[in-house]
Amino acid sequence: MGWEVFTQLSRSGVKTGFLDLDQIALIPGGGTHGLRARNLAAMWPNFRSSGTRCLVLAGFVDTVDEVREYTELLPDASWTLCRLRVGAGELKERFLARGWFAPELADEAVAGAMALDSSGLTDICVDTDGLAVPEVARLVIEQVGSRPDAAPALTSGSVDPVATAVSAAAPAAVLWFSGATAVGKSTVGYEVFRQVARAGVPVAYLDLKQIGTVRPAADDDPEYHRLKARNLAALWAGYREDGARYLIVSGDADRDDTVSRYADLLPGATLTVCRLHAGPATLAERVAQRGRGGGPVVPGDEIRGLSHGALQRIAERAAHDAEALERAGAGELRVTTDDRPVQDVVGQVLAHIGGWLEVDGT
Repeated sequence: MGWEVFTQLSRSGVKTGFLDLDQIALIPGGGTHGLRARNLAAMWPNFRSSGTRCLVLAGFVDTVDEVREYTELLPDASWTLCRLRVGAGELKERFLARGWFAPELADEAVAGAMALDSSGLTDICVDTDGLAVPEVARLVIEQVGSRPDAAPALTSGSVDPVATAVSAAAPAAVLWFSGATAVGKSTVGYEVFRQVARAGVPVAYLDLKQIGTVRPAADDDPEYHRLKARNLAALWAGYREDGARYLIVSGDADRDDTVSRYADLLPGATLTVCRLHAGPATLAERVAQRGRGGGPVVPGDEIRGLSHGALQRIAERAAHDAEALERAGAGELRVTTDDRPVQDVVGQVLAHIGGWLEVDGT
C-alpha cells in the first residue's frame, strides 16, 4: 500500500520518496526500531536536499514508545501515522497466502491486529476489506490531505547531506552485485548475505533500489545515484555503529563513474564489483517469471503484472545491457547464472570471498 500511495502522489506531481523500513535494518540482530529510527534520521537530510516534499514509509509500530523512537529524531518533520486494518477472516487469509509463515502464527497476527483496534495509536485508520489497492491508496491520500495540521511540504533548510552521511569509520570490504535486469542481483546478493551472516561474520546488506526511490526524477540525476550514494554512506555509518565490518550491496553499476560516485563516499573501503551475467534466453525467462509474480516480493517491482509485449521489451533491453557490460568487461569478478540454481552461484561467490568467513576465527 505504501508503494501505491507513493505512486499516486508522484503521478500527481508531488515529489515523493518511498522507503520500506525493513530495508534499512538488514544486519544480524539489527531488526530493532532504534536502528531503523537512527538510519532513517541519517537519510532524512539527503531526501530533503533532493527536493522531496513527502516521504512515504512502510513499516510497523505497536506502541507509543516505538513511535516516539522515530519522531524524536526527526523533530522538523510533520508526521502522519496511518493504520491499515482488515477483518480477522481476510487478514488470516492474506497471512497464509504468503506461504512462508508457520500457519499457527496466523492466529497471533489476528490477535495483534485486534488489539490495535482499541489502541488509538495512529492519526488515521483505513479499512481495506474488499477494496482494491488503488482504491485504498486514494482513501489514504484523501484522509491525510484533510488533516488540519498536515504540512504542505518539506523544506530543504540549510542541510549539508554529504557531511551528514559520511562517517570516518570505513568498511573493511564492500561486495557489490551488479548486472542486467533479472540477472539475479538481489536474489544472489541477499543469499550471500544470509550465509555470511550465519557464519558469524559482522555483515550488513543493502539493495540500492530500496534506498533512493524518489519521483518525479531529477533531470540531472534520473537514476538518483547521487541520493543513493549519500544514503548508502549514511546507512553504512549506522551499521558500523552496530558492529558491522562488511557490506554487501546489490544494484546497477553500469559505468565506472557510477561506482566511483559511491566509492568516494566510502573512504578507505575496498570495493569489489561482482557482475552477474546471463544470456538472452535466461533473462527472457526470468523477466517472464517476475511478470507472473514469481521471485521474491519487494516493494516497487514494476515488472509484475505487465503485458506480454512489455515484458518482451524489458527482456530485450536486459539482453542488450548484459552484452554491453560483457563487452566492457565490467566488474572485478564475473559470475554466470545461466542454468544454475542460486545456491550454486552463491557457492562460487563465497569461494572468491572465503577470507571474509575467517574473520574473528569463525
